[in-house]
Amino acid sequence: MRLNRGDFAAYFAALHEGSAPYAWQERLLDSVLDAGRWPEALVAPTGAGKTSVIDVHVFAHALAAARGLARPPRRLAMIVARRVLVDDQYRYACRLAEELDSAQEGVLAEVAHRLRAGRAGADQVPLLVARLRGGEPPSRRWVDHPTAVAVLCATPEMWGSRLLFRGYGSSSRAWPREAGLLALDTVAVLDEAHLSRQLLCTARRVAQLVPVADHAWEGPPPLQVVETTATPASGEGRRLGVDETDLADGSSLRERLCRPKPISLVPRKDWRTTRPRHTVVDEIARRAVELIAQADREHPTVGCFVNTVERAVALTAALRDKRIGERPLRVVMLCGQVRPVDVELLETRYPRLLTPAGNSDVDVLVSTQTLEVGADLDLHAIVTELASGTALVQRAGRANRRGLAAAGPVVVIVPDGDVSARDRSGPYDSDDLSSALAWLTGRAEDELGLAPWAVRGDPPPQQRHTRRLLQRLELGQVWHWDRTSDQLAAEPELDLWLSDDLRPETSISLVVRDDLPTDSADAVEQIRVLLPRRHEAFGVPIQTAAEILSEELARLRTHDRHAQLPAVLVRGDDVGPLTWTGPSEQQRARIRPGDVVVLSADLALFTPGEQGSPSVAVTESSGIRRARATDVLEAIAHRAGGPRTGEIVHRVTLADPALIDQLAPIDDPVDDAGPPVDPWTVAEKWLTDHQTDKDPMAAAAAGLLAAGDRRAADVVVLPSHGPPRQLVVIDGRRRDADDSIRQEWTPASGRVTLAAHQRDVAERSGELAAAVGLPAPLTSALTSAALHHDDGKADPRFQVRLGGRPAGPPLAKSHGGVGPETQRRRQDRSGLPPRWRHEQRSVIDAWPHIGDTNERDLVARLIGSTHGHGRTSFPHTASELLGPGAGPVLTRLAEELFDAGGWDELIERTRLRHGVWCCAYVEALLRAADGQISGEGR
Repeated sequence: MRLNRGDFAAYFAALHEGSAPYAWQERLLDSVLDAGRWPEALVAPTGAGKTSVIDVHVFAHALAAARGLARPPRRLAMIVARRVLVDDQYRYACRLAEELDSAQEGVLAEVAHRLRAGRAGADQVPLLVARLRGGEPPSRRWVDHPTAVAVLCATPEMWGSRLLFRGYGSSSRAWPREAGLLALDTVAVLDEAHLSRQLLCTARRVAQLVPVADHAWEGPPPLQVVETTATPASGEGRRLGVDETDLADGSSLRERLCRPKPISLVPRKDWRTTRPRHTVVDEIARRAVELIAQADREHPTVGCFVNTVERAVALTAALRDKRIGERPLRVVMLCGQVRPVDVELLETRYPRLLTPAGNSDVDVLVSTQTLEVGADLDLHAIVTELASGTALVQRAGRANRRGLAAAGPVVVIVPDGDVSARDRSGPYDSDDLSSALAWLTGRAEDELGLAPWAVRGDPPPQQRHTRRLLQRLELGQVWHWDRTSDQLAAEPELDLWLSDDLRPETSISLVVRDDLPTDSADAVEQIRVLLPRRHEAFGVPIQTAAEILSEELARLRTHDRHAQLPAVLVRGDDVGPLTWTGPSEQQRARIRPGDVVVLSADLALFTPGEQGSPSVAVTESSGIRRARATDVLEAIAHRAGGPRTGEIVHRVTLADPALIDQLAPIDDPVDDAGPPVDPWTVAEKWLTDHQTDKDPMAAAAAGLLAAGDRRAADVVVLPSHGPPRQLVVIDGRRRDADDSIRQEWTPASGRVTLAAHQRDVAERSGELAAAVGLPAPLTSALTSAALHHDDGKADPRFQVRLGGRPAGPPLAKSHGGVGPETQRRRQDRSGLPPRWRHEQRSVIDAWPHIGDTNERDLVARLIGSTHGHGRTSFPHTASELLGPGAGPVLTRLAEELFDAGGWDELIERTRLRHGVWCCAYVEALLRAADGQISGEGR
């Protein structure tokens, strides 16, 4: 079939159980197609279907490709300030991607075909989906595929920090790739933008600054920014959204937006208490039971919203003490700090719970602010603590969301008098609570209550802004941050450019693992092999995490004053032992937003996961009973559908002495000898001989090895020294490989020659450039850089490090399976100084071959920054770089560039000519081409 505009209704219906798109969604599609860009604002109340921007993004791109129209940006960033809502959007985008990938016929198949046709590279998934939020390791795959149509689901700080060359949770080597790709060929949709004024200001300023350069940018479009809210903060640009004409009698949108949501105010004298378990909790529980008893709907789940995690835990316990008739209440607690896999397993136990259909087996869903904004729930009624006016509107939006019932009751626990200046509840201060109470009292007199369309005419008071002035981003600041490989005198305080209240979502991840070695070196090696996965990460506020870690260290030191807490810190691609600061009796962990800390599963740091409710991390001082959390690295095999491609990981504990002796590592001091037996063969035989039917992950690993594709999996013995204790099977079909590993290692069975690798990268670079519409001069510079980006690897010393043979052709990569002792001996034999970079040498070796054109500086810059180093300086002088025996011509060139400041000047010239983000974008294309070819074993 030939895709046309009229197919949008069929496409939408295929994704939404036959439902037709609303008129405003149709207008949005037309606007994007006609202008080739997105409007500056979407004005739509809660319940109007704003998540459909994902559907519009995908269809618009496919239709533009089919009809030769101006293409809108490839990447859609959905930005919302609630982690669980990021997860909700991520799950929807993943489902859409799976529907497209599996479609065999009809409109979905045609959309998928058009999306695939616009991609370059071997990976032909039609839609890429990634998640960037605090409290979990960030997605990386999207940076390797810049030509893919993609949906990025992110929290404000995780997206904004990447845009400003300082991605939280990413290594400094990844910062320029992320910044370049987010600043070009991307549209950012900021949900509830009035709550993120500073980020909106910064994002729009970046859009203005991207093309600022001496040479006009003619490549993919700069960043586009869309604010979505019921009350836009400004009148700039084109607006589009729900109109009165969209609410015709009998329309489903009218039922969603106009059904009454009557308010019942419940004054409590002891409302002000901050203790988690108190009579306020009991009142909320009692009111919830009353609403359940009154329910006459097929799915009578009641939502209870409180303002802190501690109170949510206490309320869940109180509700489980209640009964409906002869049975206890079935209660599920959900907040932003839970592990994604726990949510997936929760949905396996209670299907459709977090969808509008709901699950009648759950009586009460308890949450914090997590499910306020954008969560597509349809609850019978809600009971909530007093919060800010905007928060209450969002919470009420979950009651009778589809308008199928006559009304959606809203019960609010409030103080029995005025709010005092000292009162505070969770994130809400006295001004927020006082203004919300006054407004809510007035709305309670209207029978429509908190119906979305009624609230549109009487909007709630905005949460008080703690910042009087917003910070304007200037180009000089960006130039400073662009020095991503330099140690700056002080790291920038990005809160000034990202956060409205200067108290950003400063979260880290906690991950628990069974059998984490107590020896720090062994623990680090194990985590390098088994990096934390997103599904197993607890999102924890950084202050809570710091208190938990300090408490646990203090507990250990009551028995041994020199004890250390076994913990591994993962920061981007960097893995090492967790370090501490401060005096020994008051030490605090050195952690920062986006970090991942891996701990032993033996530690009792979490709430008990009872009746299917996920656990969360809590401090000892909270007074809440704590328990151990389970290791869930392999738990994704138990969810519906089992592990997906790339997710298989299985650990085999070695107990057989004969097997341990066979797998003991051998490192030949002269040559690279292999192990006495092949770990792959051992793992395959062990999994075949042992029962795997009751362990779905073991069965998946057995099937992966039985297929016989050596590039499809890695089999690793741990530790690499001493007696083996573990055999690990890791899925390699969708490699998210560490960039620093891919530089020197390939999963292919044979070695990769330097000439073949560079030829392949140059060819792929040209394909990427053509797909994104890079102009001819920049395409020529990109492919020229790709053809020479690894010239420095021909250095004889580096060839020794790779295991190359003197008589053979220079290698680009060594093969896998080499033990660390062999690697260390190779490094010692090579004579290379520590931290020597082959890209720096590549610049010197390539210089005579890259021509004296207008883009010579750019070609050299691309070569030198291939792996994120050299921005702006390199660590070695000319003599250290070249070593003995270098000729006078190369020596003079190296001295000019790296001793006399020539390289720094070259970087400055390219910034002036092309702009900071545009340079980073072209760098990202080259690094993507290199990463794709390396991932394919070439």
